[in-house]
Amino acid sequence: MNIADLLTLPDGPRKTAALVAWVQGLFSAEERAPVLVGGAAVEILTGGAYTTTDLDFAGSVPASVKRVLQKSGFDRSGRHWIHEAAQVFLEFPSEALEYREQAVQINAYGFDILVVSIEDLLVDRLGAWQYWKSGVDGANAFILYRKCRSDIDFDRLTRRAGEAGFETALGALEEFDRAWSTSEPGPEDLEDWANRGPTEGSS
Repeated sequence: MNIADLLTLPDGPRKTAALVAWVQGLFSAEERAPVLVGGAAVEILTGGAYTTTDLDFAGSVPASVKRVLQKSGFDRSGRHWIHEAAQVFLEFPSEALEYREQAVQINAYGFDILVVSIEDLLVDRLGAWQYWKSGVDGANAFILYRKCRSDIDFDRLTRRAGEAGFETALGALEEFDRAWSTSEPGPEDLEDWANRGPTEGSS
């Protein structure tokens, strides 16, 4: 599927996955494809429970890929590549994952893509919740935790949260999950919990 066709797809996780696959497909085997991180990874893994038009990648952009992006309608602004007409925003905030982070290949909506592991994505959201008091990231962490529970390596999640110093946030998340073990919290319940932050209780 070419970029023109991709941009006509309805907004949502399938379009996001298709765009990620297109971007990663621009890289040769020698160039090493960038890894999807951030909110777009949350969108894909949660089936659209969270949506974004920003695609963040860990990786660098070689000259060959820059040329294709420019020919496809993207304009560069620092580490950002912007398709103004389609309102698609690519960012390459780092050249690689951190050394403790892992990348995994998944098939999402028929597209093979490379994303950061669920555990590392959760730790990133928990960190923003704990230190920056970002309610959106706290809510996203809970949604991701619930939606992807069967795929989470809980031993690794606990270890990664400990290494990063986010045990408080993980503990609050787990407590809130137990409090709603038999049902799903409503949007207001989730927002209220997330906005209180992990140090003020979780239920």
